[in-house]
Amino acid sequence: MRVISEREVGRLLDIPELIGALEQAHIQYSTGKAIMPVRLVMPLPAIGGRITSMPGYLADDRALGIKVVTYFQENPRKNLPAILAVVMLFSAETGKLIALMEGSSLTAIRTACASAMATKVLANPQTPVLGILGAGVQARAHLRALSRVRKLERVKIYSPSGRSAERVKAELEPELRVPIEVAGSAAEAVRGSQVVVTATTSKEPVLEADWLEPGAHVNAVGSHRPDLREIDGRTLARCTLFVDSREAIMAECGDVLLALREGSISGDPICGEIGAVLAGLIPGRTRRDEITLYKSVGIAIQDVAAAHLVYRRALAENAGTEVEI
Repeated sequence: MRVISEREVGRLLDIPELIGALEQAHIQYSTGKAIMPVRLVMPLPAIGGRITSMPGYLADDRALGIKVVTYFQENPRKNLPAILAVVMLFSAETGKLIALMEGSSLTAIRTACASAMATKVLANPQTPVLGILGAGVQARAHLRALSRVRKLERVKIYSPSGRSAERVKAELEPELRVPIEVAGSAAEAVRGSQVVVTATTSKEPVLEADWLEPGAHVNAVGSHRPDLREIDGRTLARCTLFVDSREAIMAECGDVLLALREGSISGDPICGEIGAVLAGLIPGRTRRDEITLYKSVGIAIQDVAAAHLVYRRALAENAGTEVEI
């Protein structure tokens, strides 16, 4: 078994290569060549946490793995992240454990690269202005990933206090060589942006339909539980909605479930899975003025594809540490 650290995961994951791997993974998933149940979440109220398992298998890649995520809300008081994750890969021939790697950094990168994958096929070709709501790990990862698939001329980022957004500006403006503005409000960050990212942990909508200009594309990645909601119902009603997994969205996504419950949308609001667009089974954007929205709750095949890529590169470079268990 090869153990791969957080530092090595970050070094071994190449953004363009990962975007390509995710495209193939989503095509496999939406064409019946992958196996993936909805994630299993086990609440642990007695100890103030929860543990989540996310298994998946990609047939074409013969990639088999599982991500295990823990959430302990008191961890920051112990100088630990509230969310911790590991990914395990297994041999598709024998079931033997072949790799164990840090999963939190892998999750951040694969989420942003999946948004970049969706942006490639759903956004208009010219998207000079990017607006981001939220200024945490995902904001940073999305800036790096989206700058690889679109020529950005300006970024507007909003965080409630402004301090987190200022830190993102100081860190990434020199690296990406793109002007980053700290917006005074969420509306200011969204208005005039051709691509919008929502990457918050909000339980109430942070994006309103009236802020979006015709032709905008939205990547909504923050809400991944039934009680979290970044997108209001009017926005969903106005957008053409594409998702990472129809089954996962209808089981887990507060953005959609709460809008259905309140009646702001009805019937089946999902146009299709992004994998079906990539496979050419359904169209993506059909008009220049259409507003498209890619809603992701984060799914196991993304983790398996990313981990499989890390593992193959680790073998090629003799990275990581071999351990017998």
